[in-house]
Amino acid sequence: MIGVSGGVAAGKSTAAGMLAELVHGELIAADEIGHDLLARDADARREITERFPACRGERGEISRAALGRIVFGSPGELAELNRIIHPRILRAIRERIAAVREAATWTIIDAALLFETGLDESCDFTVFVDASQDVRARRAQDNRGWGPDELARRDAAQLPPAQKRERSDFIVSNNGNRDETKRQIERTIEHIQRRWGKPHNQRQAPQDGTGHTAGGRG
Repeated sequence: MIGVSGGVAAGKSTAAGMLAELVHGELIAADEIGHDLLARDADARREITERFPACRGERGEISRAALGRIVFGSPGELAELNRIIHPRILRAIRERIAAVREAATWTIIDAALLFETGLDESCDFTVFVDASQDVRARRAQDNRGWGPDELARRDAAQLPPAQKRERSDFIVSNNGNRDETKRQIERTIEHIQRRWGKPHNQRQAPQDGTGHTAGGRG
């Protein structure tokens, strides 16, 4: 099982999708599970709207934009939301993992909070999708309409990228175009195939998509 994390607006989900497609693997996306949970889990919606009534829409749905404005930038409010939602998302992810374990040779977990939630401990290898601050800021503005302040609030809700890099087995730089990213992912797959079967607690130094360690090109 491969866990994929990344900086905010670094293109993590795009890279995770490429990886799953290239290896014909099963993709489990934490954000999609979260969306589905908010749509289908009446108990979760009730708890969230009771705690954060301003995020309730006209038909009882949860406005993710309104919820984001409430919790990002307020660690206490974010912790309350995580208390409600994270156990449910993790349970759903583990149910999906169990359901595909026998059928899928490769299972890809796309999770922004891979390390924060402890999902990395269930993974054979982890991949960090990296991008420069300028690239992330441009993508956040173009794709999500977030300015620098909103990006900073979202960044503050996760582990710093440097810590995620350090804890990852492989690093994919997503500063360029899709073809460049795909080539790095293909090289990462080759490295994983060579190392497949190495115990989780005997990881090597993290490598980038060229096979070099993240700390340098030795």
